[in-house]
Amino acid sequence: MKSFVTNAGVAGAAAGSGPAILMISGLGGRGSFWHQVMETLCPIYRTVTFDHPGVGASKCVGEQSISNVVDAALDVLDSLDIDHATIVGHSTGSLVAQAIALEFPRRCDQLVLSGGWARPDRRFRDCFLLRKEVLSKAGSAAYGMLSALLAYPNEWYNSAIAGPSMPAFDGGLDTDAATVRDRIDMLLQYSRFDELPNLDMQTLVIGARDDMVVPIEHSRELASLIPGSTLVEMNGGHFFPNVATVEYTRYLLEFVGKP
Repeated sequence: MKSFVTNAGVAGAAAGSGPAILMISGLGGRGSFWHQVMETLCPIYRTVTFDHPGVGASKCVGEQSISNVVDAALDVLDSLDIDHATIVGHSTGSLVAQAIALEFPRRCDQLVLSGGWARPDRRFRDCFLLRKEVLSKAGSAAYGMLSALLAYPNEWYNSAIAGPSMPAFDGGLDTDAATVRDRIDMLLQYSRFDELPNLDMQTLVIGARDDMVVPIEHSRELASLIPGSTLVEMNGGHFFPNVATVEYTRYLLEFVGKP
């Protein structure tokens, strides 16, 4: 996997050769979320990901906004001389992918929206406002634990996340807390619900039936709004691309390989 930084300061990684797949991460904004998936796909495809502006190794370019992440995604494609690609967005990344497909359809060969939504409903709003409140009042370590408890299935949390001793809440996140709060506001304020029926491209929607962060009803609504889209339902919690990587990449390979 080869790292890069664009002239605009967007940091990312690329691997493989062949038709391009651009992978856009969620609220955390780090391209490393996709590395397991990329390792599976790169023998056949040119896989690319990046850190969102102001997150990880990418330069901050002002306020946190979906449009700024869209600009970063297009900057990555241009910097790597990729004219068009399959666009894969997970969670918050699905909003970015929707925006690219709606505003720059020529750059998007196929669209994959996983763990995504068309609009925040009341439960979604309350869940993210609670996470924001925990971050502000209890600190980033408590926020990180709450996020993990919501995002991972029970068995995975017990085996891969939870430690043998009682958790400590005096640590911190790598990402600045103010940035996280701004990113939560960013996703709560964004929706292209009314425009989604105008999409005219092959679209795969993947949701997890046991996702507590973005319940499966959101994926079902997305699929109902996008003409001709394919809906796949699996398990693996909100981070199902990491928890069930083999199954997830199988669905991607089946979809991207369609004529």
